[in-house]
Amino acid sequence: MPEPIIKGPLDRGGGLCFTGGMTKLPSEPAVKVAADQLRTIVLDTEEGGFLGSEDALRARLGCSRNTLRQAARLLERDGFILVRRGINGGYFGARPDVSKVENVVSAYLETLDMDAEDVTAVASILWVEVMRRASAVGTEEAVEVAEKFRRKLKSVKPNATFAQVREFEQETRKAIFALARSRYIELIFNINIAFSQRGFPPRPMMDETPEHIEFVRKWRDAKTMELTAIAENDVRLGAMAARHIRELWHKRLWNFNAENEE
Repeated sequence: MPEPIIKGPLDRGGGLCFTGGMTKLPSEPAVKVAADQLRTIVLDTEEGGFLGSEDALRARLGCSRNTLRQAARLLERDGFILVRRGINGGYFGARPDVSKVENVVSAYLETLDMDAEDVTAVASILWVEVMRRASAVGTEEAVEVAEKFRRKLKSVKPNATFAQVREFEQETRKAIFALARSRYIELIFNINIAFSQRGFPPRPMMDETPEHIEFVRKWRDAKTMELTAIAENDVRLGAMAARHIRELWHKRLWNFNAENEE
């Protein structure tokens, strides 16, 4: 005998019912409301925390099993829920993977026929603001971070490859974002970078060119300026250094792109 379908408050007025032997799916508003409420529960629970059994969550949300399952599928797709089957199963809270979010949004931006070079310019504006904030921190932690990376920067050789420079840049960016406490700006910045990088061609011959050697030299000087601004609590220098280093990146990447297309 099939399990009886019990309507909850979310399902009334267009929810589950039997009509002519057919089972109607829950209305879209009911699923959306249930998903919103379930997301709130997830965000109030530690990552990986047990949200409850299916029956417990049905009672808490006041919805049918079918509505709950559809709502859970939406959140599972977005990375907010982990569903485990079996005796010790149930619903567990999760958090979306940041890199996945960045890649999905940057892929969506590509469908909008946006200019990747314009997006890179926006990322530059964001970076200047981040450097303003990081340079204004003025704590011992900020000084330690700056000194740590200034020491590491000395080990970056003048003939460093593009990959080596990019790796160091990413490492320092992460530390600077942490100092500035700008997680939202960091997300938007990384989405812009992920999107713009889709337009960059392969660079197998880039590392040996005189232009690249000159880029590395100027980049090391600009990075030193950024780290000095943070260590010395110099907001004006921080903004100036940020503009300079982003101009270097913009010129190197897009000039190479234009050269490669010729």
